[in-house]
Amino acid sequence: MTKLALGLVVGFGLFLYLRSPIDLIPDRVGAVGFVDDLIALAIGAWWYWKRLPKPRTSAGTAGGGSSARGESASPSSSPRDPYEVLGVARGASQKEIREAYHAQLRKYHPDRVDGLGEELQQVAHERTLDIRKAYDELKRS
Repeated sequence: MTKLALGLVVGFGLFLYLRSPIDLIPDRVGAVGFVDDLIALAIGAWWYWKRLPKPRTSAGTAGGGSSARGESASPSSSPRDPYEVLGVARGASQKEIREAYHAQLRKYHPDRVDGLGEELQQVAHERTLDIRKAYDELKRS
């Protein structure tokens, strides 16, 4: 079930609970009767808030952390050694560089990371940009 469909189902269920004459505390007892409705609204709002996409911080990842391997958050944030990005030794032949390039691209291909969350897809996209930039640099030399 997609996030949108799940949100709609939960929102509709919350609406039905609020409109229902059957409550934990009946609405006819006055202001106290709306306490359970407010609690249900608060729980629904909290649930929805937890599922909102997290804003990116200045470090480039949600929550201010860095990536698992200490890699740069974006391709242009710091210059990287193209040999290190592709995982080849200095002085590698053009054939070795090309093979490493294709192997790295296969790792981060959009079809491979399609089922992962948006954050990991973004990291894979940024990593792909790093790999292409590194390959272009080594191909020219």
